[in-house]
Amino acid sequence: MIFRQDTSSRSRVICFQVSSSPANIGVALSGAARDAVLAALVRAGCEVHIANNPERVKVLVARNVADAWIFDARAEDVLDVLLQANCFLLPADNIPDPRNHLASAHWVEGLMTQLEIALAGAAAWGRAPRTGRWSDVRGVWLLAGSAGATSAIQAFLNAFRQPPPVAFLYAQHLHPDQHHQLLRFTPQNPQFSLCVSHGVQTLQPGQLVMISPRCKVTLNSFGHITTTREVWAGEHTPDINELLVIMSAAKLPSPGVIVFSGMGDDGAAALRVFEATGGRVWTQSPASATCPGMPQAALATGLVQRVAEPEALSRALAALYAP
Repeated sequence: MIFRQDTSSRSRVICFQVSSSPANIGVALSGAARDAVLAALVRAGCEVHIANNPERVKVLVARNVADAWIFDARAEDVLDVLLQANCFLLPADNIPDPRNHLASAHWVEGLMTQLEIALAGAAAWGRAPRTGRWSDVRGVWLLAGSAGATSAIQAFLNAFRQPPPVAFLYAQHLHPDQHHQLLRFTPQNPQFSLCVSHGVQTLQPGQLVMISPRCKVTLNSFGHITTTREVWAGEHTPDINELLVIMSAAKLPSPGVIVFSGMGDDGAAALRVFEATGGRVWTQSPASATCPGMPQAALATGLVQRVAEPEALSRALAALYAP
């Protein structure tokens, strides 16, 4: 695998090659999104195979012409065909309005970066990673809190003897200018990994993704979390009500939320939507919380299914996903 960076212009251009030949990339997109991706791939020196419909995708998959495919994440019929391909699949989601040229440029650059990483992996390991539906992640749970939540969440994580097959999102109220404070949180239980939401990331079991107070995120049914350029619209950052609505629309495997210590009632307004779409709603017991406001507001909705101290919630979650 050879990557060449074109330094003749200010824009970042990556050239993809497999061995000594250009990379072959299948594209199953339409409209302006297809045209923008096509232009970037041509600049990168790729051989591009365009499929305008599922039948054409079938033909190209049968011929095994592509080293990777970029396709519309909303096209379920296309995905069913592509899952038969023995190559990397890159779902394109959160497609921006083509009239927003800056957003479109950033979106395409994000796709090219993911493709670069995947093809580099193909060179190192002899094959590219496959995109599946959640892989080993059996659940996605939001750990939500504000004042006093940090110690409660540490106690929750410390109680696990081994990480459950769950990807955790952690929403802690912070002012956007205090974004850097997220880096100060380190799980005391070394079995858990930590990262801050940025760019496009793949959710993993035993991972804790801290949601940035600066920008909204999107989630898709392929296990990707994408940080957008939109700011949180609610009173709090990140806004837990908004995040629960985003999770409700994402078709997540076994979604859940645990409301930990915090002042106010953020999250309570969206619990009905979240619960109605299959989400589990748990909360830290108010008596064990430094600030009981958020747990009490959740309890007042009548939708909470389990109330306990952080350590007991950990044991219950471990039992829920036990083999």
